[in-house]
Amino acid sequence: MEMKYIFIGVVLILYTIVVYLFSRLGKTREIGPRRLFLISFFLTPIMGLAFLLSSNERKMYTYTEQSYKCEKCGYTFSESFDCCPFCEKEGYKHKLKPVSKLMT
Repeated sequence: MEMKYIFIGVVLILYTIVVYLFSRLGKTREIGPRRLFLISFFLTPIMGLAFLLSSNERKMYTYTEQSYKCEKCGYTFSESFDCCPFCEKEGYKHKLKPVSKLMT
């Protein structure tokens, strides 16, 4: 009886790994990897393949861009300054904090 449950557990783990690896193909498609994983997991990978092939290529890619933000005024600069130029005009000297902005 225990071998039966171990076998079922191993099959489920292997099935989940195969579906996860298959879902990574949706990274460059409009369907996306998360949605493709859910479709493939609950409706079998064959249905996931049908959805993957019917999905268009993603036109915009996301990337991160380095920028600098003033914590006092909240303004974001694309260039690095020693202090915030706007706050410096008002007599305050605040260092800019490096942040990463998500861009498309």
